[in-house]
Amino acid sequence: MPSVGMVSNDGHRMTRAFLHLCGGAASCYHITEQQPNGPKINVLVADAPTPVLATVAPRLTPNDYLIVNADDTNIFNALGHTRAKIITYGFNSRACITASSVSEDGLQVCIQRAFVDMEGQTRTPQEFTSPVTSLGAAAAWAVIGSQSAGSNLSNA
Repeated sequence: MPSVGMVSNDGHRMTRAFLHLCGGAASCYHITEQQPNGPKINVLVADAPTPVLATVAPRLTPNDYLIVNADDTNIFNALGHTRAKIITYGFNSRACITASSVSEDGLQVCIQRAFVDMEGQTRTPQEFTSPVTSLGAAAAWAVIGSQSAGSNLSNA
């Protein structure tokens, strides 16, 4: 089961949205400056360059995943010398995973480039709708994080 850390200015909402979406298929923690050495995680989702990100990212191993917001170009400076596999998300056309629109049915998510998820499955380019309308804006990034973490979370 993936252990996901959220580094965000809105981390509490992202964490709640992620946990709701994955339905117990992962554990999730909001990592703060008060506890940067918190639980061992194997997926880190970051939407902004923060001091916590600069502290945690270098500790990730080559088997871990770092999922970052490609819309904030300053985030890459905060990554340090991470060894984790990096997956980018955002509205930026260069992101690996993009969110193209929000409708009554949910968030339209598109995997732009293939990558291997935590279960060793290749996630090929595809588009799908994820139902997040009742969860608010923070859920958009939580959805993208769950899609990146592993295919067992994609049914959430």
